[in-house]
Amino acid sequence: MPELLASLKDGRVLAFNANFSTARDATNGSSFQNTSATDAFAVRCEAASFRGSTSFFVARAFFEFDTSGISATPTDATLKLYGQTNTSADFFVVKASFADGATISFSHFDAIDGWSAGADNSSNVTKYSSEVTSFSTGQYNNITLNSTALSDMTNNDTFKICLIEADFDLPNTAPSDTTLRRTGMSFANDGSGNIRDPKIDYTEGSAVGYGHQVISVAAGSIGKVKSVATANIGKINTVD
Repeated sequence: MPELLASLKDGRVLAFNANFSTARDATNGSSFQNTSATDAFAVRCEAASFRGSTSFFVARAFFEFDTSGISATPTDATLKLYGQTNTSADFFVVKASFADGATISFSHFDAIDGWSAGADNSSNVTKYSSEVTSFSTGQYNNITLNSTALSDMTNNDTFKICLIEADFDLPNTAPSDTTLRRTGMSFANDGSGNIRDPKIDYTEGSAVGYGHQVISVAAGSIGKVKSVATANIGKINTVD
C-alpha cells in the first residue's frame, strides 16, 4: 500500500478576539506556527474567561500532500494523524484553498474551499471525511477519506486539507465560556525520523479510461491530460 507523507508546508493558524464572530470570520489569523513538531491546540474552538473578560479562540490545521504521482483513482485512502495532548475537539477534514507549496501563515486562516464569512458553512465546504468524533493520543488515528477526496488526489498534483472544529467553528455557533474544544497532533517536521508524521495510506486503483495516443504519445505513458487523470477521461474532443 503506497504511503504519502505530508510536506513541510503544514501548520496551525489561530485567531482570537473578545467577539466570537470577529475571531471565527477573520481573514487573517492572530498567530500561526509552522515549525513546531507538535501542537496541543491544532484544532480548537473555545471561550476562555479570565478576570471578568472572555476571549474566543479558533484554530485550524492545514496540511499538503504531493499527489502528482497518482494517475489512477485510489480504491481507498486513510489519513493518519498522530495524536498529542488533547482530544476534545471533533473535526472534519475539508478541502483547503491555499496556493500549491505555500508556507502556512497568518493569511491562510480562511483558506478553505467554499468558505463564506458569517455563514453556517456545513454545506458550503468540500468535506473529505465524516465527522471525526474519536481521537487518541500517543498513537495514529485513522480517518477514512471519501470519494471526493479520492478524486481530488487523482486530479490534482497537490492534495491540500484543513482540519476544522465541527460543533462550533464550522456551523458558526458561539461556544459558551465553559466550552473547551482542543485536539493536538504531530506535524510533518516531528524530529523523530518521520515516525509521527501526518500521512495518507492508499490503495492504488487500476488505470482505465481514455486508452489511445495523444499527440503521438502512447496511452501507457500518459498519466494526465490537462491535469485530468486518464482514469477519469472517457473522450477527448468527443473522440472515444
